[in-house]
Amino acid sequence: MLKRVMAIVLVIFMMLPAFSEDYVNPQTIEGQYAPIPGASDDYGVGDPFVMRFNGTYYLYPSSCEDRVKVYTSKDLVNWKYEGYCTKGRDVYFAYAPEVTYWRGHFYMITSPNGGGHYILKSDSPLGPFEPITKNFGHSIDGSFFKLDDGRIMILYPDNWIIKSKFLDENTMLPENLASSTGATLRHWTEGPGLFRRGDWYYLTFTGNHVCSTGYQVAFASRKGGPRGSFAQREDSTLLINSVFGDEFKGLGHSSNVVGPDLDSMYIAYHSLVSLAGPARLYNLDRLFTNGGLLYTTGPSNTEMPVPKMPDVYGDAKAELNDFNETDEGYFARIEKTNTFTQEANFALNGNTAVCLMGEKNGEDVKVEVTQTEIRVLAGENAIAEAKLPEIGPEHCLHTLRIENTPEITYLYIDEMRVITLENAGFACETIGAYKSEGVEYSFMAATGEALGSSDNTAIKLFPGGFSAIHALNADELSHVTFGGQDEKAPVLGKADYAVRVAEDGLYAFDFTVRKEDAGKTIAISVDGENLLCEIVPEFSGRGKTFTFTTEAVSLPKGDHTLTLTSDGAAVNRVSAFITAPVEPLTIDFTDNALRSAFLTYGPFMMKPSEGVLRISPNKNGFAVFGNEGMTDYQMDVTFEIPDKGDGGSGILLRATDVSLYDLQVEDSYYGYSISLSKLGVSLRRSRYGLTGSVNFEQISEWKTAETASLHIEVEGNKVRVYLPGEEEPLLTLEDAMPFTHGMYGFFSNGTELTILDMTVSPLERE
Repeated sequence: MLKRVMAIVLVIFMMLPAFSEDYVNPQTIEGQYAPIPGASDDYGVGDPFVMRFNGTYYLYPSSCEDRVKVYTSKDLVNWKYEGYCTKGRDVYFAYAPEVTYWRGHFYMITSPNGGGHYILKSDSPLGPFEPITKNFGHSIDGSFFKLDDGRIMILYPDNWIIKSKFLDENTMLPENLASSTGATLRHWTEGPGLFRRGDWYYLTFTGNHVCSTGYQVAFASRKGGPRGSFAQREDSTLLINSVFGDEFKGLGHSSNVVGPDLDSMYIAYHSLVSLAGPARLYNLDRLFTNGGLLYTTGPSNTEMPVPKMPDVYGDAKAELNDFNETDEGYFARIEKTNTFTQEANFALNGNTAVCLMGEKNGEDVKVEVTQTEIRVLAGENAIAEAKLPEIGPEHCLHTLRIENTPEITYLYIDEMRVITLENAGFACETIGAYKSEGVEYSFMAATGEALGSSDNTAIKLFPGGFSAIHALNADELSHVTFGGQDEKAPVLGKADYAVRVAEDGLYAFDFTVRKEDAGKTIAISVDGENLLCEIVPEFSGRGKTFTFTTEAVSLPKGDHTLTLTSDGAAVNRVSAFITAPVEPLTIDFTDNALRSAFLTYGPFMMKPSEGVLRISPNKNGFAVFGNEGMTDYQMDVTFEIPDKGDGGSGILLRATDVSLYDLQVEDSYYGYSISLSKLGVSLRRSRYGLTGSVNFEQISEWKTAETASLHIEVEGNKVRVYLPGEEEPLLTLEDAMPFTHGMYGFFSNGTELTILDMTVSPLERE
């Protein structure tokens, strides 16, 4: 029996990825911009753009002077300052410089002092970049994207929507026809970035203003090409943290880049230090994909693993590392696999590069690249070939990238997908490049992962959440389609996950499941210890799927194997949050000592002499109580019925990430709101201005009344609103995608509100 237990422990240990080094957000980078005049904090690294080229990362942040700095790294964490990459006053106070490699040259787009765009050109990623266009406007935050046909386009914000235009290849100026992505944060929207994995294109963008704690990054996605309308999901927020008192805030303006292992994706972004500048710092988190879903288990500001290097890598012009040089070429071996990603960089100099891709049916599979053509050969037989778009002068460097799974194979030249093969039957054990007269090889690498398969073994962070499809034993799980964007969910079975718990605490889990799985069980264990077994509850609301919350369990800080076991429930999303008890509170606002019981944003004022909490008409603000980890509670509130002002006001429930700033949406929070007026009561949900349907109930007595009271219960997926003494609720909201925890309080976006007294107490689960 002991041997069997030890064997199980060994298997679990071997499944867990090894992390030898960690980093912590936010990060200070040597050589970052010093404080601007009059400020005490470094201007730092704002709007970080990261480009990968020939095995090296290049970081270009916004500038607070007349030149742009550049940094290099091999792992996205350890950066080296390389000096300035522009000169003179070409780009004074450059906003969000971004760089791409296209047809043998490097192009930078930036908006000096936010006054419209210029494009600069260089022969090196280190510069010097020099202007090649005049100011062509188009707001701020331009971003490049290369198409498979060789064309290049820019994305930019326009009237709070991200749009795109092709660039004229001769002038590098935008052409006239704009295409709208439809992506927006419904107010200030900026900072686009576009990348592709498989069939899906993912667009990230930021907004709510750089000086707001509610600055955030969101995403939209589409299939079929990079131009056209992108689907923006209700749960599109990637990064936000607007918890009062938390210095990790103002998260935004990101860029997306493939990780050093060739398969993972990472998002670089900044956090706000102070408003002077504003001063900002560099941050990094991992991205995950599931069909059209893009997510990060962060944002993280506790220890996270430094990105992994490829299984094998080396540079024919520098350190060979894992590669061996022979008379034939440069070669390295990896564990044999039919899932792999490879990269080779070379300058053709008018000749043919030949790379060893792997084997098929005992024959070597090679890829030949010339200035105009690419061919895939098994032995002497051509499997596929394609004409190449214009790739630049003969002497310039090119990147061959190969992504292979048993189902699909993609080949790229300089990020352009040029060959697609289905069920090709390739395997990989030895990779490399054959010497050819005139061809100069440089960085080469391979890893036994492809198209995001490393998402399964990557560590997931708690507090946080992830797609349940990304399990250590993902290959053993059956799955079903979940939603309308090719998203998959495993049917459990048993699934193991590598998780990192940021701190000791009582954690509740949120599971997104199918309505049809009601009555099935989901058991939770950590490192083999059974913690909890929950029965999937009934859900009578709309839709075929819903999210429910478990009882809280104790989780210790550190790295663990989380195991979920079920009798056939399909679990799509797993999240965990630190719970907080609901402390009973009765307050009539006469005791000034209770002022510390709540936070105010804007001009909400407690007036002990009058026994009220009040905000005047035509003002915006919040007053919030408790902790973001609270789940179920009940409230009794007495108030003066709002009458003056233009807008709305009322009661907040399960509110998180509350933020107040002029240049963002008024409803800057996640949670539920009960709006009060002379006409009656309305109940709705809000995700930073994205509101659901409104449930309204007229109360004729309120037309002539001055004060009124409500009893409110939030429990699981339901919010119920009662008139005093009534047994049947006035309004009920049963939410398939509930806000499962959060603070309570009050809001106004223009209408007066006066609260006379309030009682809050825990509400036991049914």
